[in-house]
Amino acid sequence: MRTATLLLALIGVAAGAAGGQGNKQSVEIGTSLGITLINAGNTITTIGIPVDAGPLPLFARPAVYATIFASPSVLIEPQVAFANISGGSGDNFTMLLVGAQFGYLFKPEQRNSPYLGANAAFQTISFGGTVSGLGVGGALGYRFRVGTGFAIRLEGRYRRWLNDYDGINEIGFGIGLGGII
Repeated sequence: MRTATLLLALIGVAAGAAGGQGNKQSVEIGTSLGITLINAGNTITTIGIPVDAGPLPLFARPAVYATIFASPSVLIEPQVAFANISGGSGDNFTMLLVGAQFGYLFKPEQRNSPYLGANAAFQTISFGGTVSGLGVGGALGYRFRVGTGFAIRLEGRYRRWLNDYDGINEIGFGIGLGGII
């Protein structure tokens, strides 16, 4: 849980830095649809609308993101996914994924821009016992602004998972749909 606490602290600092700037910055809130490939010897493929996230996407839920623009070029993107399933026998299944992506827009002055990002995520799953791990990776994408209140992203990402998920590679291709406020 220390990793999740660290990620949440980084997200808070990023939001404070963005909010403390003199000029008004926009925030984009959205989710993605797409495909995730997990490889740990065998390949598991999930396709979703919205897309699942994490090293165990079959048990995960779609992630929601909020992009905060710390400057016209720099974006900070907290991400979260949560699921809790309770059975009649008192058994509980709980999944939590908390992540962040730090990105750079190459052409922030234009409505459409390619971007590059570095990301990290922490996922924990509990069902009887608990498994958890940290994933680190990167993303490459293209962001289209549609009008004043909507953005579409095409993104490819890679994450390498550690700890209890050691050896798992996550490759994802998605289309992000976000509202700009």
